[in-house]
Amino acid sequence: MSNIYDNWERLVAAVIRKEQLWQMFHDQSPSVSSVSSDFSLDSQVLDVPFDFSSPGGSSPFQQQMQQPLPPLPAVEKAVSRLVFIQGFNPAFDLEDMLKSTAEFLGKGTFGSAYMAAMDNGITVVLKRLNVVNMPEKKFRQHMEVIGRVWHENVSALRAYYFSKDEKLMVHDHYSNGSVSAMLHGKTGENRAPLDWEMRLRIAVGAARGIAHIHKQSGGKLVHGNIKSSNIFLNSQQYGCVSDLGLASMIPSPVMRTAGYHAPEVKNTRNVSQASDVYSFGILLLELLTRKSPLHAVGGNEVVDLVKLVNSVTGKERTANVFDVELLRNRDIEEQMVKTLEIGMSCVAKTPRKRPKMDEVVKMMEVIRKMMEDIRKMMEDINTRNALQPKLVFIEGLNPDFELEDMLRASAEVLGKGTIGTSYKAILENGITIVVKRVKDVIVTSKEFQQHMEVIGRMRHKNVTTLMAYYYSRDEKLMVYDYYGPGSASAMLHGKYGENKISLDWETRLRIAVGAARGIAHIHTQVGQNHVHGNVKASNIFLTAQGYGCVSDVGLTTLVSRTSVLHRKSSGYLAPEVLTDTMKLFQASDVYSFGVVLLELITGKPPILSEDNDEAIQLVNWVYSVVREDWTAEVFDLELLRYTDIEEVMVNFLQIALICVQNIPKNRPKMSEVVRMLEDIGRTNSGTND
Repeated sequence: MSNIYDNWERLVAAVIRKEQLWQMFHDQSPSVSSVSSDFSLDSQVLDVPFDFSSPGGSSPFQQQMQQPLPPLPAVEKAVSRLVFIQGFNPAFDLEDMLKSTAEFLGKGTFGSAYMAAMDNGITVVLKRLNVVNMPEKKFRQHMEVIGRVWHENVSALRAYYFSKDEKLMVHDHYSNGSVSAMLHGKTGENRAPLDWEMRLRIAVGAARGIAHIHKQSGGKLVHGNIKSSNIFLNSQQYGCVSDLGLASMIPSPVMRTAGYHAPEVKNTRNVSQASDVYSFGILLLELLTRKSPLHAVGGNEVVDLVKLVNSVTGKERTANVFDVELLRNRDIEEQMVKTLEIGMSCVAKTPRKRPKMDEVVKMMEVIRKMMEDIRKMMEDINTRNALQPKLVFIEGLNPDFELEDMLRASAEVLGKGTIGTSYKAILENGITIVVKRVKDVIVTSKEFQQHMEVIGRMRHKNVTTLMAYYYSRDEKLMVYDYYGPGSASAMLHGKYGENKISLDWETRLRIAVGAARGIAHIHTQVGQNHVHGNVKASNIFLTAQGYGCVSDVGLTTLVSRTSVLHRKSSGYLAPEVLTDTMKLFQASDVYSFGVVLLELITGKPPILSEDNDEAIQLVNWVYSVVREDWTAEVFDLELLRYTDIEEVMVNFLQIALICVQNIPKNRPKMSEVVRMLEDIGRTNSGTND
């Protein structure tokens, strides 16, 4: 393990040695070619340190609100820097990667790979090229060619770095590991169970990715290093090809990985699209046999996989070639035989006898359709056998009750919202749960189930746990843990004529910090594109530790437009959502959370009404008071009783005002909001975790 970290430290040291690195990290005017056009004001704002230590002075917060950033220069400076591919909106830079927690993934023909987990929650794979020796201009041109290859089955190049001593490439991280590790195990670990559907998805996805690569650069681009250790699973669980184009960057002959190279390939200079097809054929044989490309048959004799398969003929082939795990399912035998035929055509000794990759894709799609038809037939049978809908529990949770127990329980209405009604149910076994009855659901049973599974996997201490759900033609239910103290809205403003609860500053800060952590976690789900969509104080509860916990994740996508339109008068919607309620963004979640922060600091509801005049929004009222420099008038009178917290309350207010800016790109990311609130927490005694 120490060797791994030594290796990483050497990488860090080599890059930091650049004498102009400090200037790179502090340059506020990056060049056009070094930063994508999408990475402009939004990301630059987040790079400004938030210092609210001088509420009455000219803080960076006030400066960024008042002054636009200078225009980007057209000429690139001669400074080595992390270059992001056009169209990729970065949330990190080279310094973030060098400070990250690193794990050594492996060493291949062209370099070493590291997994870098950064402080903002983003994880990437950093490829350190150790045999590349080419001029900077040629290296950049090559990276631009690779960077233009965008396809769901090709691992996208996100960024690269060039200096005299280091050449780095940055890719997305695929948490399931490589297909090679799944098939054969990795460093003492057991290999993963792989059913036929998963293996076929790997093959189909990889074929699509290679076929797309072969269409680039006028139909002349070659991958050059197809092997199972370079295939991963994308978010749809299909094969995804990585390490594109590295073979052509090696100036001197380097032998390809043993067992994968075509007979005509002697070194990296001989690779072609036909040799890519051969290597893909080896991948198919690996998936079918679960044997390595070079297979030991006894003693010291090693036979390549093509010879091994060719040695088995006739009826013996099914029993002796295919993985025994696959032979347990007789329904897929025809699909496996057809896949084997495709694999053997790909590994033809003569290149011109091999099919093109687009032809391979068509043949593989036919087999995939066969599998889909069989699966649909089985699903239809299971559906017909299901006598009635049942309460479905999220995987990993052990049920202590059933639907009948819920129906017999004593129930209390907790609240009615735009999406449905919530009930507190006390079961006969003493368990207390919250049942959400969702109305105006417009999605199918399958779509509802898929959405529930996404929410169910969203395990975090600051996100309410979905325990179970129920779908029938007339009822759609969701079951959550019960949080006794009630919602933040009920505590702040009262409920059904009851008196509100007096909340001290520490409690309000814990509510804010916890809710921010929960929303930030939600935003990292589903490829970091997930949105809550309905952030408000009535959807925030208190955990056992007194921190905010977010509920009702992502339900707005399930209901009709009419239900969503009712939210326009809620006071929580961002300006861009008011104009189009069907569009949900992470930035609009940030705005809604900013309104919650204003509620916590002012003690006022999101919609104000004074002397029966026209109601005004809390955001507009706060702006009007702050504009007149009546800051003390903003704060809840209950908070002014506490001494020595005025400065942190001002900082808290400023964070809220950043969140509710009209222009979405000027709002911070939720991960940044978490850091700012935690900084306040560290200065406030008794609020540390």
